[in-house]
Amino acid sequence: MLFRMICCVPERPGVTKTLRIMKLTALFLLAAFLHVHARSYSQRVTLAMTDAPLEKVFVAIKAQTGYTFFYTEDELRHFSPISIAVSGVALEEALSRCFEHQPYSYTIVDKMVVVREKDPASAPEPGDTTKRGHLIHVTGVVDGDTGQPMSGATVTSQKSKKGVVTDESGEFAIDVAPGDILSFSYVGMETQELRVGTQTRFSVTLLKGNKLIEEVVVEGYGSAKKAQNVVGSITTVSVKDIQEKPVADMMDALQGKIPGLLVLSSSGEPNSQVSLSLNGVGSLSADVTPLIVLDGVPVALSTLLALNPADIESMSVLRDASATSIYGSRAANGVIYVTSKKGQPGRDMVTVSTQYGISKLADTKFYNNFMDSKELTGTWVVQGFQTQAQVDALLQKYPNNTVWYKYYYKNSTPVYQQNVSLSGGTTKTTYFVSGSYFHNEGLAYRSAYDRYTFRANLNTKVEPWLNMGLNLAAGYNYDQTNPFGVNSTNRGLFWLAQPFYTPINPATGKAYPTLIPGWNRYNPNYRADESPNPVNTVQFNPQGYLELNPIKGLILRSTAGMDAFDQRNDSIQLPSYQGSPGNGNVAQSFGRSVHMDFNNTIEYGFKLKNVHDINVLVGQEYIDNKDSYFRGASTGQTDDRLIQLGQGTNNISVASNTAEYAYISYFGRVEYNYNEKYYLNLSARQDESSLFGANKRDATFGSVGVLWQAKKEDFLKSVKWLDDLALRANYGTSGNSAIDNYKALPLVGTSQYDNSTGWSINSPGNPNLTWEKVAQTTIGAQFSLINRLHFDVDVYNKLTTNMLVSVPYPYTTGFSQITSNVASLRNRGINLQADIDVLKTRDLNLTVFGRFSDNQERVTKLFQGLDHWVIPNTGVCWVVGKPVSYFLPIFAGVDPQTGVEQWYNPGANISNTNKDPKNLTTTFNSTGLQQNTGIHRNPPIIGSVGLNGSFKGLYWDVSFSFVLKKYIINNDMYFYDNPTVFTGYNQSKEVLNYWKKPGDVTPFPSLANNEQFTEYIDTKIVQNASFCRMKTATIGYSVPKSILQRTRVIKGIKVYVTGRNLLTFTKYPGADPEVDSNIALGNYPNTKQVVGGLDVIF
Repeated sequence: MLFRMICCVPERPGVTKTLRIMKLTALFLLAAFLHVHARSYSQRVTLAMTDAPLEKVFVAIKAQTGYTFFYTEDELRHFSPISIAVSGVALEEALSRCFEHQPYSYTIVDKMVVVREKDPASAPEPGDTTKRGHLIHVTGVVDGDTGQPMSGATVTSQKSKKGVVTDESGEFAIDVAPGDILSFSYVGMETQELRVGTQTRFSVTLLKGNKLIEEVVVEGYGSAKKAQNVVGSITTVSVKDIQEKPVADMMDALQGKIPGLLVLSSSGEPNSQVSLSLNGVGSLSADVTPLIVLDGVPVALSTLLALNPADIESMSVLRDASATSIYGSRAANGVIYVTSKKGQPGRDMVTVSTQYGISKLADTKFYNNFMDSKELTGTWVVQGFQTQAQVDALLQKYPNNTVWYKYYYKNSTPVYQQNVSLSGGTTKTTYFVSGSYFHNEGLAYRSAYDRYTFRANLNTKVEPWLNMGLNLAAGYNYDQTNPFGVNSTNRGLFWLAQPFYTPINPATGKAYPTLIPGWNRYNPNYRADESPNPVNTVQFNPQGYLELNPIKGLILRSTAGMDAFDQRNDSIQLPSYQGSPGNGNVAQSFGRSVHMDFNNTIEYGFKLKNVHDINVLVGQEYIDNKDSYFRGASTGQTDDRLIQLGQGTNNISVASNTAEYAYISYFGRVEYNYNEKYYLNLSARQDESSLFGANKRDATFGSVGVLWQAKKEDFLKSVKWLDDLALRANYGTSGNSAIDNYKALPLVGTSQYDNSTGWSINSPGNPNLTWEKVAQTTIGAQFSLINRLHFDVDVYNKLTTNMLVSVPYPYTTGFSQITSNVASLRNRGINLQADIDVLKTRDLNLTVFGRFSDNQERVTKLFQGLDHWVIPNTGVCWVVGKPVSYFLPIFAGVDPQTGVEQWYNPGANISNTNKDPKNLTTTFNSTGLQQNTGIHRNPPIIGSVGLNGSFKGLYWDVSFSFVLKKYIINNDMYFYDNPTVFTGYNQSKEVLNYWKKPGDVTPFPSLANNEQFTEYIDTKIVQNASFCRMKTATIGYSVPKSILQRTRVIKGIKVYVTGRNLLTFTKYPGADPEVDSNIALGNYPNTKQVVGGLDVIF
């Protein structure tokens, strides 16, 4: 049944009508900014109409009073035209005149006039809740389990099949027969039923429903579907999992939420972004980030950083071939579909939210494990680096014990954001408009991120057969990144600073403004101020669609969208910098990226004999991407006030480049189900891309999937403890085209010779270069038991072939490598999702949840007949038949008798791990001793555990995420556990556990022999970086509706406190275990936040 709410839109045909709707929409949005939901509308009505359709009369009354009319299309067809002439009469008198001699009556509920069937015997008067004739006029309110009113809930009579929806206050009114049963339902909530007796007023609370089967999800192209009817494996997180998180990158909220999705944050910089991989790392050298789709338009992962998380309605992760193959050449790594918010008909509201808190280092254990002054100078004496007398004199001159991390990183910094949104509309036009500001000051100096966003989403039904919409998202980012990481002792390696030096001038009690005596490094604040590097980014993401429904079941849709940004980057060293006075340097760059997407689809759904559901989709897509960049630099600026490029007289340089690529694609999908019990899904896509060689530019991908809703079988319907059982299986292919531009083409470059410009061949190209291909098979099941236990499990086998690899060639060819399709990689694993409703009552709800994934990785083929390939300067190796592994000398420990370091000699085949205790050496050779360590580069196990719940208006959510068997080459150890190589610098306390006498079992050799005590690049510095973090912890309170109703203005108030990364459990000895890299060196450690928030809805 189609319900309508009348909106004041004049009836004008054709283009005129469309233009008027657009104008009225703009006026409506302007009015929304002034909207405070006051209930002071005029209730006096003046009408003068002859033989007018009742709908036109409703429009006029709404314009004068603000009251909304609620009715069905079927009811409207039964009304007769009316003639009415009244002036300044009360609303109810005007309504009574309108409904005279009509087959329907009405009820006024709050600001809504609900059209209802008139009782022929004795129709009740408006507002009457007593029994009249054989119908009873029933009213009531529907709340959620948090005590908030459920606007838009459906109330249906089982006998008459007629229904109404609740208004913004959760109120409803309906006429039913005595003994009838009312059904109360809402998406994602359990349906409740109540029998009507003598009671005429009801208060109903809807509880959370089955988490696994009640969602509506977006697969991509085509219409949204109920989750239980989707053949593919799709997991959706909602707005509540995203919007309260106190970080800029909304993807951080996905950590631990999606089975199989590895989310790692490698830096504490406020503008940092997470890395993503789904069901293992699917490629050895191409990008493994899932395809990101925003409202139907593919966007870069960096685009999400420029969006306001509060504008997002949901994120759906498409995990298997049945769900992703229709995206073809870009979907090998999975797809993340992001849906922005839209207005809801009849639910006009203004939402104001604010959040404020602090950010601190997530874990300081690493920084507190460095030697103090006494310990450090004591090791110097043992080493023979200084005598005791020299040490005593030094400590007398510098009697300090500085904890340097408290100086290079601020103790705490503010993080805050403000959001304002307006949303609502009618059954014809809906709107969502928002603006936001986010600020996060970094813990390192000259580290910060500011973001301003604006969004306007409009959707309108121009005609019953024509829909159109426009989403506009714009953002401006200003960020600064601390430039002193990696090998810089100005921050990244600051912990090498000797603790007896101090940054505080004892004479003034304040920090030295420039150079720190003894340490001979600059005050980090001064150093950062002298080296500003601001980055300004303007982001623009428009998307529009036009949708036609010329006949029942047929949908023609055209969508166009853009992902575009302009970015300016300044890198400056001021002339006043004391390290190079009067010699400033400036580099400025500007980049522009424009990614345009156009797609057209035809979808037709129909039903045969009431049991055969068929949906057919065909489509076409064109993608065009253009990137441009230019840069200028100069040195020699002499004044801080004149730091433009033109003021530099030396080292003047310019550079620019342009890159572009395009895709053209055709795709289709056929979905069939028999009686909503047996489902079949077929999809195919043909892609052609300019990225690849002339001989291999096109490829075809496809999938087949089946789903069996077993619970609907007669032999299982009576099994009361089994609430739901669905089995699915699918197979399909997709591609990976995430490589640099022009890899397939032979390229030339220019050079200077004898003051003339010459050409040279830079790369040979490869005309046969084509997509990586991923073939994936997935088998899964979801089931629910005793209405409390909900599970989703799947196993998968994913094989990547035609892998894009830079194949090495002899330098005599003139090229060191050529990108080719040569290798293959297999990932197999299991994903498990569990939700257990421990308590589920009217007032108290408690759910425990868990996510677990185990992925087993194997390289199955390399190039040129090799069984292994060591990637130069990485410590990583690809070995056929084994996971991607670290390839280094294996440390065998310190000989307890001699105090000398030992290593295992490799076997005949260095692809295998040899730890023969009888085959050791005490002579280190980085090349001669390297072998397969058997230590995996990529972590196989990820997951999360947690709980959430509510008690009346109180709610809470706690989540721990974990990554197991994760290993990193901790390059920092080479500096802080190496007192003989970096003599004079501070060292870790672990160095104190060195060998002293025969029989000592220690990790370090004798300190007395400088030549023996050396930290090498071997497995000793390959550290277990497994970790578990309290990813989120939230507690909040929603003020009961009964209190807010007295204000007549405020619809909802929510206050909450949220923490992120509050606890970290790890054995990793370095600064941060979450770094997603083979090597950790001078990283900016992760942070933790505690914020308080307030949301108010008007």
